[in-house]
This record gives sequence, structure tokens and C-alpha cells, in this order.
Amino acid sequence: MKIKAYKINAFTEKTNGGNPAGVVPNPPGGIKKDQMTLISRKLGVSETAFVFPSEKADCKTRFFSPRAEVALCGHATIATFYMMGQKTPGAGEKVFYQETQVGVLPVSVIYKNKKISQVMMTQDHPTIKNISLDISSVADVLRINVEDIDTSLPSQVVSTGLYTLPICVKSLDVLKNITPNYEGVEGICKKINAGSFHVFTFETLNAESIYHARNFAPCYGVNEDPVTGTANGAVCSYLIKNKIVEKTDLICEQGDIMGRPGRVLVSYEKNNDIVKVGGKARIVEKKELEI
Repeated sequence: MKIKAYKINAFTEKTNGGNPAGVVPNPPGGIKKDQMTLISRKLGVSETAFVFPSEKADCKTRFFSPRAEVALCGHATIATFYMMGQKTPGAGEKVFYQETQVGVLPVSVIYKNKKISQVMMTQDHPTIKNISLDISSVADVLRINVEDIDTSLPSQVVSTGLYTLPICVKSLDVLKNITPNYEGVEGICKKINAGSFHVFTFETLNAESIYHARNFAPCYGVNEDPVTGTANGAVCSYLIKNKIVEKTDLICEQGDIMGRPGRVLVSYEKNNDIVKVGGKARIVEKKELEI
């Protein structure tokens, strides 16, 4: 079976920045889960979106990491609808709807001067759960000191589609020098029913950014994700709901430490508890895979 696939960098306009996602438009109807995980491995990306017809939306999108299917993926959604937006050029804002495992979600493609300036996806309503967490075990698996972690923030996991554990460290230097024990990270994630550690610091490279982050997701077969849409949307909602930050339109830095700089735009609507995440994208490669 031959499959046509695209590699698209999300949250950047550069060929060597952001987070690369796979996009497979119109996959064969009989394609199986193990074949979709295989495609994600062959593309060498953290997630691949498979775009099927839908009876209730513009498309049905399924997301696969190299290891398993995931309910929702931010950067692969941005990549998918950037490609769809290019095929149907417009002006102003064009809204698409995608059917996912967490429901039917709108995605806005915003045009300026007949070009796509950004893609914004609506995520699932944020859900926050209190957890019991031994912070020393977190420090151990991140190979940092307990004193490097800001323990004043609530011990919670948060989801806008996938649960992540927010961990705030006290400086950019601490964040840069983290070399995790990935087996240990995976063990804690399984214990608290989260998919990743989202480690961040309020010390940023750019003054307009809210934080600088790294995301460790070995549960999904991705030790470190360059730029993460769902986790940034979730963690920003966690910060807003816990009144740690007041702004509701935020910019998150991620990927610079891996040499793949990206910027994630997060918008939180307090009145209806809606989180939107987005940014720019760039198509970098078209492939034909044999599976």
C-alpha cells in the first residue's frame, strides 16, 4: 500500500523550526492502527494526522504518535488546517470543523494579503485535577534539585484534550540543563494519569512571552516534543484559572533549547471557558511511503 504524506512544521514559518507533524490526507478506508503508528515512525515525527471524511464535520481527524493513537494533537491540527487552508484560499477568517475523539472542534484559518497568517484551533474545555505528588521524585527524574522547582504553584494535572503535569522551574538556565531520566518520567506520568511533563520557567527570551517551556512525553514514544499545542493550551489555562497570570492572550516559547524555535499563541475566553491555540506553519516535504 502506498501512502502520500506531508511533513509540515507547526508554530513557525521556518523550514528548521517549530514542531514537524505528519499529515496524511484521504488515507485508505481500511487502514489499520498499527499501520498509522508505523507511518508516524517512518515520517520521524511525534504525531501524524490522518484526515478522513466525516458526516458531522469538514473532516474526521485521527492522531497517531510512533507508539499509539492520541485523542488530540495541537501541532498536527495546525499543520493539517494550514494545508487545507492553502487548498481553499480566502480572506479574513475561515472556520473549519474537525471531528476528534474529544468532540467536534472548530479551527480558524486567518488570512492576510491572501496568505495564511495563522491557524487557531479550539481545544477541549480545560479540566484540572488535584494530585498528590512527591516533588523530590520529580526533581530526581529531571535530575535537578528540589530547590530549582517553584513549589508555590498548585500540584495539579490539566487537560484540554490530553493531561499534562505543569512543573515550574525557577530559571531558564535550570530549564536548559535538564537531562531527564525518561523511564522515570514515564513512570510518574503513568502513576498520575498524565501524558507528559510540561516544564516551564517565567524567565523568557522575549519580553512579550509568558514562559519558556520544554515538554517530555515518553508515554507517547516522544522523549521531548519540540513545540506542543495541547500542553501549552492546558498549562496556560491552569495558570489563568489559578490566578497566577491575569492576561488571557499569551505567547509561549518552546523549541529553542532543541534548536527548533517555535511560538504558540494561546487565547482563553473566560466567559465560555474556551481555550484556543495556534500559530504559523510551513510545508517542508511531500513523501510517498510504502506500508
